[in-house]
Amino acid sequence: MSVPLSPSMSVPLSPSMSVPLSPLSPLGSPRHPPAPDLSCLQAYGHWLASRHSASILPMAEDLALWIHTILGVAVAAEDLIDRLETGVLLCQLAEELQERMILGSNGKPFIRRVIRWREDAAPGSFFARDNIANFLYWCRKIGVQEPYLFESEDLVLKRQPKEVCLCLLQVGRIASR
Repeated sequence: MSVPLSPSMSVPLSPSMSVPLSPLSPLGSPRHPPAPDLSCLQAYGHWLASRHSASILPMAEDLALWIHTILGVAVAAEDLIDRLETGVLLCQLAEELQERMILGSNGKPFIRRVIRWREDAAPGSFFARDNIANFLYWCRKIGVQEPYLFESEDLVLKRQPKEVCLCLLQVGRIASR
């Protein structure tokens, strides 16, 4: 449903109300067409997947910039999860953040954790899973709560990229204190 503005333009109305949507609203955006009805589950599944990946991209952009700032490694937002899947970058990030947290602790006790990883871990391998598990262990030790953590398999199999991003955002919050 739309409200005509002129013969060639119209403003989409929100589905729940008869008020015009903001031009910035994702519901009225031409990049994000409205959801298909549930009669075609395959079309709905594709639409939902595109909406999910669109919500991850801003987080991935912020994280790619953050990782570049901390480690000096260029990471594109589009392949962030691909770059993290071996766990090597995660462990390098943890080690660098740990050093910065120790320097910024101002005399408060901070226990240095040994973070071990295999530099040559192949994507999907046992060593990649082990690297990611070591990173998650470090996350628990610095105070990342369980709801913010992801499973090693979720990153290795690229099943839950949003949870990986949320975990890294939480690590950033804790490290910035």
